[in-house]
Amino acid sequence: MKSTTINLQQAAATYDLFTGTAQSVIIDSLLFRLPNVDVSNDVTITSISIQTNDTTSQVIISATNGAKANLTANAQINWIGALLLIATKKIQLTIAGGAADASTVCDVIVSYRPVVAGGYLV
Repeated sequence: MKSTTINLQQAAATYDLFTGTAQSVIIDSLLFRLPNVDVSNDVTITSISIQTNDTTSQVIISATNGAKANLTANAQINWIGALLLIATKKIQLTIAGGAADASTVCDVIVSYRPVVAGGYLV
């Protein structure tokens, strides 16, 4: 497992969460958890999404699932499946619309396993 945090109170853009190392990994699940901050009534943010930066992006959490209405205090959005993250590719979060109104430091936890020895996320 690997975890990180990201604050939704920043410009609408795409931000790196995790990067694959020299070997590929299989992503088994991803959990995104908001703090005790309600973003659903904020002015500019419209959604978040989480995806890979592959040529054909693999969507983990869609903008529909990450819509502002779903970004309530302590909300959790999760994904379970199987996704191959090729070495050096990234898992990224996109903030759409604009920044959250207040500091909103969210937890992101990913469960993965290496395809061969040496595969891990940073």
